[in-house]
Amino acid sequence: MTTTQRSKPVSGVDPKPVPDSEPAGAVQPADDLRHLRTLFLQMFVRAESMVRLAVRSVVDRDPTLGRSVVAADHEVDRLEVEIDRLCLDYLAMRKPIGLELRAITTIMKMVTDLERVGDLSVNLAERGLELMAGTGIEPGTDMPMMGEIAADMLRMAADAFLDADAELARALIQRDREVDELNRDAFQKWLAAMAAHPDQVDRALALTSMSKYLERIADHACNLGEMVVFLVEGRDVRHGL
Repeated sequence: MTTTQRSKPVSGVDPKPVPDSEPAGAVQPADDLRHLRTLFLQMFVRAESMVRLAVRSVVDRDPTLGRSVVAADHEVDRLEVEIDRLCLDYLAMRKPIGLELRAITTIMKMVTDLERVGDLSVNLAERGLELMAGTGIEPGTDMPMMGEIAADMLRMAADAFLDADAELARALIQRDREVDELNRDAFQKWLAAMAAHPDQVDRALALTSMSKYLERIADHACNLGEMVVFLVEGRDVRHGL
């Protein structure tokens, strides 16, 4: 008797076997999941890249780079729509249960956070383009530091998803605290700058907003980590529960 080699689970998800009645050549659940995972990881990579490029465009005063971030958001939006469609199709056609169901529904939630990361990167780049039109106070070392940590957090979340590593996902909470502290320090710095240089209030307000965008990106990365914990352990750790 010929044995059928079982497909490798996708991020901890072991798809249900295809019934014998399914027609030959039909797309199997493991193929669907692999394709879904590929698109999902593409979205992670693009979101991380947008964060890094947005920060660099601001620090280097590079308008071409800034506009490229704005243009890249269209692909992130497209991936969100495509992934949602594939997840809904999978739910309707495969009727997954257990861990498989948890994986599909978790991915649908995670792409929302990744799409917001893209939007916030665009906001950051657009504010940078506004600053480039004038002169005055410029971002210091805090913005590159916040950007680096936030982008690294997205990479950690992707790795935690790939490896089904709940401990790595939990480590995002501490990294988020680092970004929160940097954001608080930046806020105080720009308040002091506004008091000392009233003619620079608009630029200082823009820089305050940019720090907040990065803080929000880190929050979304933390959300992604919490959803990985739910995927792996079946425990909802949102809101410290």
